[in-house]
Amino acid sequence: MASKLVCRMAKVKKNDVKGYQIHNQRERESKTNPHINGSLSYLNRDYINVQNISYMEKWKETFESQNESKRALRKDAVYFNEFVVGSDRDFFKDMDQSEKERFFKVATDFFKERYTEQNVLYSVAHFDELKGAGAHAHIAIVPMKSGKLQSKNVFNRIELKAIQTLLPEHLKQHGFEIERGKEGSKAQHIDTATYKVLKSQEAVLIAERQRETIQGETKLLEAKRENLKELFGKVEQIDSLEFEEQKSIFGKETGKVVIDREDFEGMRDLAMMVVPEMEFKNQELKREMRVLQSEIEQKDDKISNLQKKYEIVSAQAERYKSGVDEVVEERLEEQLEERLEEKTIQLQQEHKIEFKKLQTSKKQVESELIATGLELRDMTIEFNKIGIANYNLENENKKLKQDKQQIEAERYELVKENTVLKSKTKELLDYINELKEKAEKMVNTRLQNMITIAMKSVHLATREWLIEKFPKETLIHLEHLVDRSDIDKRATVLTSEIERAETKEMSNSKNKDMDYER
Repeated sequence: MASKLVCRMAKVKKNDVKGYQIHNQRERESKTNPHINGSLSYLNRDYINVQNISYMEKWKETFESQNESKRALRKDAVYFNEFVVGSDRDFFKDMDQSEKERFFKVATDFFKERYTEQNVLYSVAHFDELKGAGAHAHIAIVPMKSGKLQSKNVFNRIELKAIQTLLPEHLKQHGFEIERGKEGSKAQHIDTATYKVLKSQEAVLIAERQRETIQGETKLLEAKRENLKELFGKVEQIDSLEFEEQKSIFGKETGKVVIDREDFEGMRDLAMMVVPEMEFKNQELKREMRVLQSEIEQKDDKISNLQKKYEIVSAQAERYKSGVDEVVEERLEEQLEERLEEKTIQLQQEHKIEFKKLQTSKKQVESELIATGLELRDMTIEFNKIGIANYNLENENKKLKQDKQQIEAERYELVKENTVLKSKTKELLDYINELKEKAEKMVNTRLQNMITIAMKSVHLATREWLIEKFPKETLIHLEHLVDRSDIDKRATVLTSEIERAETKEMSNSKNKDMDYER
């Protein structure tokens, strides 16, 4: 069973600020909380401030940086709201110190995110209290909203309920097994006797804080009174000043007096002050001091009474816990016997009714069990079918994996073969280009040879034509111009050369084609 979160709020007014500072920062040894172990106070830490601070000075900085109202604060204004966050001892029992500190840091982060870090006055975790709830944290929020200090609107009932729900959820998200307390419950998570002790202790602490505040104000008034005493002492010295009448050279009094220069200067300084006003202030301060002294005496009496009440309640609590208080024990036994008898009768009647209900519902339960058994059988059959289908699917999946591997292998071979074909295609294209060049060259050569033969044939035909047309006596000149035998010889040689070149080219082409086929 998860532990419950403890989160309760207190409204802190101006006169209580100093007391909260003294208690939280352990500025002096507590006279009302004997459970504080001073040797462990070094474990305490503030998650907002790196060192001890003046709560009032920091509050003024926070308030003045956001205040937009021109109206003065009410005398009973709530300066800040302090939340005490913790849980029962079992929750922290098995935690190490670092995990405890993380718990309160996560809680502090919740308040920083919800009300801004600027408005978190302090977050002090105490690990030096040996009894009670043990580890806990005091987290103070300055309730600023819309440029005003308004605790009533910031922490209304809706907001307080939201904190009780959202804070444990926030802690759960960070790994802490904790739950909110029962909604609407007034349980203190402690037994009645301990609760009374804590309430008495709290009352003594509040009274002590008020007394410390009054004592501080009294010291200021006493300092003012001492200053006034010194001032009036100087005024009284005026009556004791020595002086002499000033006379003219003829020994006649002039109406003036002669005094020492130092006395004159002192009297002149005093003359600058308004004596009647100081007298009035002195009387007013005396009256205020009498009132404050009376309040201190009343607070001392109240503290004394509360201290006695605290001691009585503590003693009762110890007797209650140890079982020594016989009167309470006897009374409890009587009450238990009466309640036990009443409860027995009530339970007997309830059991009879419940037994009849059980007998009535027994048959219904048996029929439901039979129906459930049938459903279970059908579900088992379906489960077996699903198992077979799953087995078949696994086999198909294995086969698909094998097919995929085979396809990948074939694809690899095709890629490899494609690469070879691309290489051969490139060689073939190169060979075709080479053949094309040689063919063009051979055609050009044959064409040139044919042109040469044609030209010589034209010359020969022209010669024959001339022989027929010219007279005999002119033929001797034509014989010298063209040698027919030489032309026939050259044409025969050229024709045989062309035929041999064509034969060789065709032989080379066939050899290369055979290489490509291989």
